[in-house]
Amino acid sequence: MRFQPELQALAPWVAAFGITPQTRISTPNGTREARDLRIGDMVETRDHGPQPVTNVREAFAAPSERNHYPVRIAKGALGFGIPHADLNVGPQHRVLFEHIRVPLMFGTDAALVRAKSLAVSHPDVKVTRTDMPVSYIQISLEEQGVIFAEGVPIETILPEGECDLDYMTLRSWELMAAVA
Repeated sequence: MRFQPELQALAPWVAAFGITPQTRISTPNGTREARDLRIGDMVETRDHGPQPVTNVREAFAAPSERNHYPVRIAKGALGFGIPHADLNVGPQHRVLFEHIRVPLMFGTDAALVRAKSLAVSHPDVKVTRTDMPVSYIQISLEEQGVIFAEGVPIETILPEGECDLDYMTLRSWELMAAVA
């Protein structure tokens, strides 16, 4: 089975995680849209090279669920041409944030930041109001990792729909301090 929409019934908050279906994911053979990934397909990870996809799920957020509105990270908003194209993610989905001040302030090379927190500190990152349901694709690997969506390092989802990477997670105010 490609998608497991029943996950939404088990954990409604999971709809706040994921990427939109047309998002391009880095694979060893180039990029592929998230909606075209299948179990067993290989994706590039930041820390462990190519890894097989173990699950691909689709979660839906209704327009009335304001806390689930997508966050749009405009092309180039994170610097150095990243993302390569506009990237739409769930508000709770975390991006691996690398900035010159992160090591100085937090003693680590990179930190995870929720997409909605990026909207507070970056002018080209915005929460997008919608009147239509939003579909989010959630990608799982055997072990949670960091993959590349439109060139942006983002977390994958654990099979249970949770997230648990060993990177520090910055809160909104910490992110503001890092980029100020």
